[in-house]
Amino acid sequence: MTGAEFNATPNDVANTDIAIVGGGMAGACLALLLAHHCPEQRVTLLERHPLPDSGAALNLPSFDTRATAIAAGSLRIFDELGLWPQLREFAAPIRRVQVSDRGHSLGASLDASREAAASFDGMLGAVVENAALGPLLYRALADTRTEILAPAEVAGVTMTAAGATLSLAGREEPLHTKLLVVADGVGSPLCRQLGIASEEVDYHQEALVTTVGLQKDHAGVAFERFTDTGPMALLPLPRRGGLHRAALVWTCEREDRARLESLPEAEFIQHLQRAFGWRAGRILRAGRVQGYPLRLSVAREQVRRGLALVGNSAHFLHPVAGQGFNLTLRDCEALALAIARHGEKSGATGPQTGPGELDLLQAYWRERQHDQQLTIGFSDRIPPLFASRSMLVGGVRQAGLLALALAPTMRAAFARQAAGLAL
Repeated sequence: MTGAEFNATPNDVANTDIAIVGGGMAGACLALLLAHHCPEQRVTLLERHPLPDSGAALNLPSFDTRATAIAAGSLRIFDELGLWPQLREFAAPIRRVQVSDRGHSLGASLDASREAAASFDGMLGAVVENAALGPLLYRALADTRTEILAPAEVAGVTMTAAGATLSLAGREEPLHTKLLVVADGVGSPLCRQLGIASEEVDYHQEALVTTVGLQKDHAGVAFERFTDTGPMALLPLPRRGGLHRAALVWTCEREDRARLESLPEAEFIQHLQRAFGWRAGRILRAGRVQGYPLRLSVAREQVRRGLALVGNSAHFLHPVAGQGFNLTLRDCEALALAIARHGEKSGATGPQTGPGELDLLQAYWRERQHDQQLTIGFSDRIPPLFASRSMLVGGVRQAGLLALALAPTMRAAFARQAAGLAL
């Protein structure tokens, strides 16, 4: 199915129950969860960019690709949606997480066989390449009643007593919806139109992202390495092109980004090997290096009558421990379940009320606050702790790693938080 075939005519979508603006992973996952839990709701997904041909064979590059770490809790959600058998083909399991602090011998290890309560199918999680994840989500959406408009750009929005009215660029007829879900990313244009501000924390650092080739098999081990400049993550990827591969996220000082991005491959590998060490063996290849600034962004409001925010529009996290997408998926599941419960309850006592009701959305927000605060706090506090050069702070973090290594209770709690199950 091509992007053009997703388009519906304005008359088909003049009214909808739920309009999701933003067709990235957050918006696509929410649409799938709504189709699964609330099949009676009419859902319209709007994406400003053309969609790729979802029926074409996936042709994934060996390098120059980005990936997403999917925690055990998220894998359970995908399994419930029936997507895990398809995702498994393009995923590398995480069976062990090795946490270490550069310059110190102490470290900690989380093992799926030892932390059974925080694992799924013998894994603490899995890493899936985005080039596969996106098309697979849209293939699944093609089998639902979800109406997809792509390309479709929202030119304006007006909140009404009945929900929201969206003006679409190049379309005369507006789209009316009972619930508007904003999922158009960090720095959301829609949030600016609606007057929703965000709390921002600038970490004054950059994240370098690339794919590397390894001499030896990673054996399902994910490495979280803390250095003087911040954390480095090396995440297992499926073998391709005869090479063992891993996804790298390397936190560096802002002034170092341009220099590291522009290095020839061989020199970049030398710098990387020196910074990371030899725990994963020799690094043989490196793809194109892309950098982006690191900051925390949390919307000051996530729900209003007729309105909800999900994904990076709601919260954009430091990539340490790969918590951002997993938090988003839990939000999306909770929102879909809240809408389903509300529909069942209102239908049993009288005429069914819509998904944009304020009491429904406030109940959803109350349910999600604890998990969001815990996960955002976890992602926000860890990088400064491990980046500090203070001897006192260094002693504290070493004590923490020692406790993780020796104390089963603390290790289990850490594993459940990383797996997205510490609710």
